[in-house]
This record gives sequence, C-alpha cells and structure tokens, in this order.
Amino acid sequence: MSTDIKSSEWNSLILDKQLLAADFWAPWCPYCMRLKPVFDSVARDYENIKFVKVNVGEESELATRYGIQGIPVIKFFCEGKEVGEIVGYLPQDALKKEIENIYKNAPNCLANTSLMK
Repeated sequence: MSTDIKSSEWNSLILDKQLLAADFWAPWCPYCMRLKPVFDSVARDYENIKFVKVNVGEESELATRYGIQGIPVIKFFCEGKEVGEIVGYLPQDALKKEIENIYKNAPNCLANTSLMK
C-alpha cells in the first residue's frame, strides 16, 4: 500500500538505497483517481520498492522541483537520483511491465535486491 508523504519526509526517502516510486497526483484529477487503486495494488507486489503518493496541491514545492506539468506522473528515485518516469494512467499489467523495465535499468544501488515478493 502506498502512503501520502509530506515534503519534510522527502529527502530521507529519495536518498535511500531502495527504489522509490512516487505518484504525483491530485484529488481533482480523474486519471489520478483511476490510477490510485492500480498503484496501491501494484505496490503490494514489490516489496523492494517503496511506493508513496505526493499530492501536488499540498506539496507544490515538490511538484515544482521535479517539473511536474501534468498528472498523474510516477517518478522513480534511487540514492537521490531520478531513474525513471511513467506519465499518465496505465492499467495494472502495463504498469507492472513499465516498473519492471525501470527496475531492470536502475543503478547499482539495486544490485542486491529481488524485484518480486
């Protein structure tokens, strides 16, 4: 399950050696609301990826910092570096395929982890 985070938690999360998937969303966005249950469901399948949600209305500084111009956007981070991005709504199977591609191409900080539970 993903959790909503605040900017005060952000830096410690993205500096971790664990892959972080951050869903930038807003409650007024219909595609964000369609993605929410898919994102939460997929999060249960990947124990080595931390899944979080960033409400762009409440955390506008983070949205600005990462150039969020449209939502939903899932950005992936590892050791403070952005290592991937998925733009827009995807159904569950397509989202998993994209996550696996990003994971496969992520930096060495992920070398000793296993993707699936």
